[in-house]
Formats: sequence, structure tokens, C-alpha cells
Amino acid sequence: MAKFIGFYNNKSNGTKRPRKKHSAGWALKIVVLTFILSLISSVLSQVAVGGSDILIATMLLIFMVITSIIFDVIGVSVTSCTMCAVNGANVEDGNVKRVAETLIANAEKVNNICADVIGDICGVMSGACGASIVAAISGALGTDAFLPSILVSAVIASVTVGGKALCKRIAVRNSESIVLFTARRLHSVIKIFKRN
Repeated sequence: MAKFIGFYNNKSNGTKRPRKKHSAGWALKIVVLTFILSLISSVLSQVAVGGSDILIATMLLIFMVITSIIFDVIGVSVTSCTMCAVNGANVEDGNVKRVAETLIANAEKVNNICADVIGDICGVMSGACGASIVAAISGALGTDAFLPSILVSAVIASVTVGGKALCKRIAVRNSESIVLFTARRLHSVIKIFKRN
């Protein structure tokens, strides 16, 4: 966020920023970040889903799958979009355009965070929701959890992968619009941070 705010405050926006190389330092940071966030999300998912009924677990599962797909779309769009497309776009607020340029200049990192880090967290929480649903189904039917576990896991995986596959084409074809939409949302968050 600090990088976005720093770029937001940069008034010399006439030049294109070159893409930064994906360094081993970034890989190490993302490993540590993913580990910490996965631990936190595992604990939160167990607390949120543990003991809840099947309806709450299903609603949370649907939310996690949709979230994973949305962030995958953002990651693909940022990677697919070019700096020229953003520079040529008709955007009234120049600050939004600068945020979009920052996203594209750091496309590899943005994609890594959206598709891998957030995708992994959603996967962990989806697994916890799936386990809760399996326990509820097994308890209601009075059967072993083996078959329900296989079926629920297959449904979660197929819906998540299928949703991402369907939306990737949309992300590539509408990359400019999605990047600018994301930049507007980030710009709103940046303004809140600046006020504080």
C-alpha cells in the first residue's frame, strides 16, 4: 500500500515505469506472507465454521470461491493489460491512471498476490467449509464421511477451476476496463489512508 501511495504522490507521471525484475527477495517475502496469512486464515476458518450449521458453511464456501475467482480475474487482467492501453484510456482522474500504471508496472507481483496468495487463503478456508459440510452431511445421513468428503472436495475443486477458466477469457478481453476499475477502488482506499 505504501508503494501505491508513494506513486500516487509522484507528480512526474509523464514517463513509463519499467517492469521490475521478479527477485528472489520478493519470492522470500511472499513465502513468509503466505505462511502467516494461511495460519491466520486457518484459525479464523476453524473458529467461524466450527460448530456452525450447513447453511452458514455453504454460504461462506460460496463467498470464498467467488473471492478466489474475482482476484484471479484481477491478476490475469493486470498481466494482460499494456501500459499503452491505460495511457490511451479516457480517464478523467489522472490519479486513477497512475494507480493503474503502478499495477501494470508491478504486474508479476500483483498477479502473485491475487492469484497465489489470496487464492491460497481462499483455498484453505474453502477446505474448512467443505469439512464442515461433510460432517453435517455424514451426521444427517448416519454414514461414513469417506464418500461425502470425496464428492464435496470434487465439487469445490471443479467449480473453482471451472469458474477461473471461464473468467480468464473475460479477463484477457476486458483487461483495460478491469484494471481501471481496480485502480479506482484502490484510489478510494488510498484517499482514506491519506486522510488518516
